[in-house]
Amino acid sequence: MILFSVLIVLFGAILYCVLATDLYRSTVKIQIIPPVMTEGIVRSTANLGTKDRLARIQEEILSSARLNAMIDEMGHFQEQRKKMSGERRADLMRKRITMEMSRNNIFTLSVDNENPQVAKDLASRLGAFFVEQNTRSREAVTQGTTQFLESQLEETRKRLETQEEKLKRYKIQYTGELPEQMQANLGRLARLQDQIKSNTEAITRMEDRKVFIESQIHNMGAQNLPSQVSGGTTSRAGQGNAAPNDPAQPLLNELAVRRKKLIDLQGKYTPLHPTMVLARSQVEELEARIALLRRSGSSAPPAGTEYPDTGGESNEVRRLRDQVVAINFDIAAKKKEIAVTNRTMDTIQSKVERLPQREQELISLSRDYGNIKNSYEDLLKKKLQANISENIEEKQQGEQFIVLEPAILPAKPIKPNRLQILALALMASLVIGAGGAVALEVMNPKLRGAKDFKGFFDLPILACLPVIENAEYRRRIAVRRAAVIGGLVSIAGAYLVLLVIHGAKVKSILLSIGQGIGGGN
Repeated sequence: MILFSVLIVLFGAILYCVLATDLYRSTVKIQIIPPVMTEGIVRSTANLGTKDRLARIQEEILSSARLNAMIDEMGHFQEQRKKMSGERRADLMRKRITMEMSRNNIFTLSVDNENPQVAKDLASRLGAFFVEQNTRSREAVTQGTTQFLESQLEETRKRLETQEEKLKRYKIQYTGELPEQMQANLGRLARLQDQIKSNTEAITRMEDRKVFIESQIHNMGAQNLPSQVSGGTTSRAGQGNAAPNDPAQPLLNELAVRRKKLIDLQGKYTPLHPTMVLARSQVEELEARIALLRRSGSSAPPAGTEYPDTGGESNEVRRLRDQVVAINFDIAAKKKEIAVTNRTMDTIQSKVERLPQREQELISLSRDYGNIKNSYEDLLKKKLQANISENIEEKQQGEQFIVLEPAILPAKPIKPNRLQILALALMASLVIGAGGAVALEVMNPKLRGAKDFKGFFDLPILACLPVIENAEYRRRIAVRRAAVIGGLVSIAGAYLVLLVIHGAKVKSILLSIGQGIGGGN
C-alpha cells in the first residue's frame, strides 16, 4: 500500500507539473522622489497622499478600457482575443498584475504571463504608465486649481470694484455727515458760535458808536444854529481849510485783506463751500459800501475849498454823517454775516443729527466691503500659491515617480513551483500509504504468526500449525500477486507513456529541480 500510494500520488504530481502552464514574472521597481521644495516653503495644490494617489492611478491604469487598449497596442493575447471577450481578457490580465508598497518610498509592479517576453513588455509598459500618469494627474490638478481660482478671483474682483464704487458714491453724496467728520463738524459749530458771538459784540460796539456820533451831530447842529441867526461869519481856517480824508480808505484796506483771504480759501475749498460763500458775500458787501461812500462823497468840494456857512452843514458834520452811514453798512454786513452763519450752523447741525443714521449705513457698506476685500485677498494668496505650485509641477520639481529598476526578461517561471509540488506529493503519498497500512492492520484483527500471538498474550507457545495451502488459499495468493504485478505494470506503463509524450518537458523539469536542489550549480 505504501509503494502504490507513493507511485500513484507522485504520478499525479508529475502529470500536473508537466501539464501546468508556466507563468513568468517580470518586476519593475518604482521609487517615489519627494518634492524638491519642502511643504514649509511652498505648499503644493496636488497634495493628495501617496497611497491615495497610487490607488487612484492604479484604478485608472487597470481599467478595462486602458488594459484592452494596451493589449491591442502591444499586439499580445492574439489567441485569447479569439476565444475571450475584452472584459474577460482585461480581468485575466488584472489578476496577473500585483503591486506592493515597500519601505523607503519604493513600490514594485509585477506581471505574470506564459511568455517571458510578454511579461517583460507589459511590466515595462505599466511602469511607464505609472510615471506618466502621476505627472499628468499632478499637472491636471494644479492647472484645474489655478483655473478655478482665477475665475473666482475675477468674480470677486468685480464684486469688490462694485462695492468700492458704492462706498465712494455714498461718501461723496453725504460729505459732512460721515462719522469721521463728526469732530470737524463740532469744531466748525464751535467756531461759528464764536463768530456769531464776536459779530454780536461788534454790532453792539458799532451801535454804541453810532449813538455817540449821532449825539455829536445833534450837538454840532445846535451850536451852529445861533451863529446863523446873528448872521456872523466864522472863519474856518482851523477847521476846513484842509481837504477831508477819503472816508472809503479804511474799507479799501479791509477789502484788500478780504480779497487776499478769498484767494487763499480757493485753494482749500470748493466754490459751494460755506466758508467760500461767506467770504465772497463779505467781499461783495465791502465793494457795495465803498461804491456807496464814493457816490455820497462825490459832491464834496475839492481840496483847498472853504465851506460857506450859509445855512449848510459843516465838513465835520458831513464827515460824521458819512461815518454813521459806514457804521450802518457795517452793522448790516455783520447781521447778514450772522444770518449766513446761522444758516450754516443749521446745516451742520442737521448733518450732525443725521450722523447716527449715516453711521449705520456706512457700517453696513464697510462690512460688506471688508468681507469682499478679505475674500479677495485670500483668493489672491491662494492664486499666487497655485501659480507657484503649477510652475513647480511644470518644471517637475514636485513629487515624482522614477523607474528604479526596469523590468528584465525572466529566466525561470515563477509558477508552478515544481520542487515544492513534488515534495508535498511525496510527503502526502507516504502519509497516505503509511496511514492506510496502519488502518488496515487495525481493522483486521487476525493473528498472522507466533510473533503476533506473543504481542497479545503472555503465554508460552507449545506448537504452531502451518498454513493449509488448499485451492482457495492458492487462488487468493494468485489474485493478490496478479493485482500487485498488474498495478505495477500499469503504473510503469503510465510513466512510460508520460516519458514518451512529454519526455523533453520531464527532462527540463528534472533539470530545474536538480538546479533548485543544488543551488543553481
